[in-house]
Amino acid sequence: MIVSEGVKAADVCLCILEFVAFEADGAGVTQISDHVGIAKSAVFKHLQTLINHGFVTQDPANSRYRLGPKAWLLARNAPDLDNIAAIAMPLMQAARNELGLAVVLSSPTPQSAFVVATVPSNHQIEIGVRPGGQLALHASAQGKVYLAFGPKAALDRICASHMVAVTPRTITDPEHLRREIAEVRRLGYAMAPEESLLGINALAAPIYNYAGALVGSIGLIGSVQHIGSPPSPEMKERLLQLTREISRDLGAPYESTQTNV
Repeated sequence: MIVSEGVKAADVCLCILEFVAFEADGAGVTQISDHVGIAKSAVFKHLQTLINHGFVTQDPANSRYRLGPKAWLLARNAPDLDNIAAIAMPLMQAARNELGLAVVLSSPTPQSAFVVATVPSNHQIEIGVRPGGQLALHASAQGKVYLAFGPKAALDRICASHMVAVTPRTITDPEHLRREIAEVRRLGYAMAPEESLLGINALAAPIYNYAGALVGSIGLIGSVQHIGSPPSPEMKERLLQLTREISRDLGAPYESTQTNV
């Protein structure tokens, strides 16, 4: 009961925060109450919590509520996906022209690897994914990159959950997945041969930002005929070169770019 009440309170606070964020002139208590669907007295309590933590401020001139400094700080530290894509796209296109394979930029989320941008292959039969697609963390090369180089809690959470067998080759055993992720860390790149789709393989490596934090991955996608398991040394090195270049352009420290050498 305590947990459910806490979750409910957090949900209300986030709904209020989201509403305030999109009100250019600030939001009044009545507006917030109508939007969230709770009494004004409850709105006041949640607003006070948000104010205490710096996520919301109240304008003394009109008593309306606006985003506070803590909200702006979080936004500033969030990955700028448009900027990452703009930086990565020319380099992705060059890699596609050399390799002929589809090149995919993904961003990690707690639930999936979110596809941000793609460069289609130049093969007659198109193999790839679309922007906005979500790749399972346990069943994709991009997802494995997140589990290997992102927060350790992410791997623990996935291993404790029910892992769906997308194909007969999908890893669904927690200990097997942990061994796989340890190997990804050692190699600096991930593979997922026929784990998301039969006949298809993917090769992915991490991208880091100026703070040395994982902000995405680049994946090469093609048939098992074109991407072997293991991949050719030339293909592996071209992928790692690509992710190092993008990471450097994002201001990543030298040490971060060398984790996937």
